[in-house]
Amino acid sequence: MAAVAPRAENVRLFIDMKTIFRRLLGKLTKAPKSKELHNIRTELQRIATHSTALYVKEHMSHVSSVSTWHQVHDKAIAEIKTDGLVLEFGVFSGNTINYIASKLPDCRVHGFDSFEGLPEFWRDGFGKGFFSTSIPEVLPNVTLHKGWFDDSIPSFLREIRSDRDQRISYLHVDCDLYSSTKTIFDELENLINVGTVIVFDEYFNYDGWENGEFKAFHEFMGRKKLNYRYITYNHLHEQVALLITE
Repeated sequence: MAAVAPRAENVRLFIDMKTIFRRLLGKLTKAPKSKELHNIRTELQRIATHSTALYVKEHMSHVSSVSTWHQVHDKAIAEIKTDGLVLEFGVFSGNTINYIASKLPDCRVHGFDSFEGLPEFWRDGFGKGFFSTSIPEVLPNVTLHKGWFDDSIPSFLREIRSDRDQRISYLHVDCDLYSSTKTIFDELENLINVGTVIVFDEYFNYDGWENGEFKAFHEFMGRKKLNYRYITYNHLHEQVALLITE
């Protein structure tokens, strides 16, 4: 009988360890909470990220990505090789235009915004009027043009029409909507040429990205018969930088 006690004790220890293991495994494999399981926004973003990843794999696998919008602009600014206009569409808080202006202190940077928010519904969570704000403080080398793009761009073009050789060297598109982006490319078509660097703030990686800034740009490129190459993209967000080529 003396030899049985250790064996029984080992059996009890094994049972206890097995119970502990089951409890730990249960916590690790616990079913997601109902809110997480039924979160449509989360699933839509997952689908958007997947479709974006497929696009990157097919068209941008040769490009080095970054993880912040600052880095996107740093890489894009380094690609500027020609003198020209520096424009931003969608100023909002002024963070980005001030960053661009700080990196290009010898350039006049023009920012366009209604400051009344989105002119129409964009997507879930971003309705008409979203992003409405007061006019921000900007650096001395920044000029702001308040108004809707279909008014402010023609007015700006009239101001610079005396310079027939004018072109855009750096263009930051941060207006979210297809319609607003289309207006930009329609109005500025003759100023966007080989050497123009373009940064998009919402190029992909959100639900419906194929019908936003992305769509307006590719329609424009189809008309212009120009080529482009990607410079970089933010693998944690939606920004993409590219260069117009021959």
